[in-house]
Amino acid sequence: MKLSLFGRTLIALAFITVTAILCVCFIVRPKYEASVLAERLAVIQQLQKSSIINLDQNISTWSRVSQYVASQVREKPKDGEAILRSMMILHPEIIHMKIRSSGTSDELTSQNTSYPTVNLDLKDHQWVHSKINNSLQVAWLSQKDSTAHLFITRTQFQVQQIPFELTIVWDAVGLNTIIPELPFDKNYAVYIYSPAGIILQNTSSLSLDETYNLADTLIAVQCIQKETASWYVLTHTFHSANFWMAVVVTEKILVQPVEVFLIYSITLIVGLMFLMAILGWVLQRQMKLFIEKMRTFLLTTGE
Repeated sequence: MKLSLFGRTLIALAFITVTAILCVCFIVRPKYEASVLAERLAVIQQLQKSSIINLDQNISTWSRVSQYVASQVREKPKDGEAILRSMMILHPEIIHMKIRSSGTSDELTSQNTSYPTVNLDLKDHQWVHSKINNSLQVAWLSQKDSTAHLFITRTQFQVQQIPFELTIVWDAVGLNTIIPELPFDKNYAVYIYSPAGIILQNTSSLSLDETYNLADTLIAVQCIQKETASWYVLTHTFHSANFWMAVVVTEKILVQPVEVFLIYSITLIVGLMFLMAILGWVLQRQMKLFIEKMRTFLLTTGE
């Protein structure tokens, strides 16, 4: 069966359309997807690093204040109460300060009246070693159902060969607000955790499986498979203490621009081919009418 010119044109256009779509799907898309994935992961790492720098600055400041208070009390033990009061004035985010010794029953405390009294009952595993000073330990407490977010520093020092322990409780609400904000609505999760477990988590529609142990995640960028989806876990360590931050986002969210690009590309290709088919049909019809007119004219002239 011999096809008309328009039929052959349609077949050619269909072949070009299918070829173009296959090229976009299997050649262009993988390269573009890899580029978008690498770029977005790099952006997340930059935001994560920036947040950790800000958090480290606060934690480092509080750690050094604790060391400074301990050194002042060690040098001027009789002025301990005045030292605590003055430091609380200089640092209004201090909630409570306490100096005690296991060798004596004496205890020196100072409470910031702007805050309610805090009763701490920390377990040994909740304390984390500071990277600033070996004698310093810190703890970060953040409960979802409580407005009290605390950061505690604890340091050891000696006065006349008697060991003392200084504990300072800080208001950590400001720390909880320093987390990276990504342009993915709530389709990502941010965790701050220590070897003891998760300390802080943002409000998110995503959550890792309970069987996945964040404490074992020390790889900067890790891709894990959860059911049928791929998840990326970006981990960065703190420089001030043994804390880590993990950002969790699905691959689907990261490569979402690729899906949009694919839809636009296919729509554009199909649309252009459809317009070319209409244009070809119009041109064929005009040529057919022209040929018929010429044939009629020649027949009339021949007569």
